[in-house]
Amino acid sequence: MKQPQIKSNTQLYRLWFEFLKMAHKEDDLTNDLKASSPFYANWGDVRNWKFDPWWQDHKQLFGQTYVKEVERITSADNVLYIAIPLNQPASRTIVDVKALIEDKQRARLIEQGIDPASVKSLSAAFGQYSFTQGVEIRGKVLYEIQLMYGIWQELGKPAVNTAFVTEVVNRLRSRPRSKWTPYLLQIDPMTDKKGNLRYDEGQIRQVRRYLKKGYAVCKAVSSGEFPGKTRL
Repeated sequence: MKQPQIKSNTQLYRLWFEFLKMAHKEDDLTNDLKASSPFYANWGDVRNWKFDPWWQDHKQLFGQTYVKEVERITSADNVLYIAIPLNQPASRTIVDVKALIEDKQRARLIEQGIDPASVKSLSAAFGQYSFTQGVEIRGKVLYEIQLMYGIWQELGKPAVNTAFVTEVVNRLRSRPRSKWTPYLLQIDPMTDKKGNLRYDEGQIRQVRRYLKKGYAVCKAVSSGEFPGKTRL
């Protein structure tokens, strides 16, 4: 079974979206979500959306929102690539860069039919949401966690044992398109002394760790960060 590759920013924004939907199902995150509601105001009520149509209406909100050095140019939304000479004073460079950026921002606003003089900030036409800085985002692991945590929530958060793991595996393998399962669940259950099929305790412990991390990401998302500082 071919494992998924989560590499593009759009796929990561999908995960952010799904974790936010799951966060809304956690009663103890209600206060965090209320506090972050101004931050998420432009997202609308994600609970009533599926990602693909939501993304078509909201993708302009996203993009890189911090300065960094790049070693190679890659496709990225809301990014202007420039060459900065190192043989001139930084004060001169800052003035030149500021003028260049503002020209591009005005042009983007005009493209969107917005009068640049009518907005408080020229950056209004560009993405305002970005991932947690300084954190390696392991997309595939996050995706596995999101799937397992979603199933666990849907089932009412049952005990994590062979019965639950079996349900997770059956649901993943019965999907109409993608039937892969995480590596940690690809070892079939073994027969115990009583003749019952049971998953290895190591597998079950790893599932519990995934669910714990799933809540940690929901917690971070409820406060306006993705994926947060939690280690995956």
